[in-house]
Amino acid sequence: MKTWKELAWSCYFESHMSINDIAAATGVSRQSVSAYLKGCEGFAREKQNRKNENLEKRKIYKREKNREYQSAARMPVTAESMRREHDLAALELSHEIYH
Repeated sequence: MKTWKELAWSCYFESHMSINDIAAATGVSRQSVSAYLKGCEGFAREKQNRKNENLEKRKIYKREKNREYQSAARMPVTAESMRREHDLAALELSHEIYH
């Protein structure tokens, strides 16, 4: 049977789980898991790899969102569309304030 440290190591470096998920799976506090993993060889490299992956995912997400915004901006703006947007915004704000 693996100790929690062996399990944490394999989950982090092989399965690429997050520290929060590892803590939940092992039953050890997040702080303990983090402190242990920081002492492991290759932690900084793995952390940088994850950061680079997240930056790339974020770029792709932002690119798609910008495309959505640009396609929405191509719609003609009329008095009716402005009135409809205003009514929707007013409904949302009143819902936030009174509910």
